[in-house]
Amino acid sequence: MKKLLGIGFLLVSALVLYFGSVGWPSLDVNLWSLIPVGLFLFFTLENFLKKDYKASLMCLIIAFIIANAILDLLPISSGLVIGAGVLACIGIGYLFPDKDTKEDK
Repeated sequence: MKKLLGIGFLLVSALVLYFGSVGWPSLDVNLWSLIPVGLFLFFTLENFLKKDYKASLMCLIIAFIIANAILDLLPISSGLVIGAGVLACIGIGYLFPDKDTKEDK
């Protein structure tokens, strides 16, 4: 986890240097409303590194729903994204079953 934080800080420092020389892009969006998106993306990465793919996908779907509501990325409804996410989670559940279950012999 410390290595991940270190890499993250290095990437942020490179972005600060880049935007300091080029200039910051103008965004017509309140940046405070993007904080939940960043948190859910962090949880996505954290669950992915723990190899909990279903939880990672659900966090990614929630982040996309929030970002799509704020930025209007794609012209699709949140219900459609939720339905596709549930189907994708079921599919991932069949592809990568939980290893915690004990089979009775």
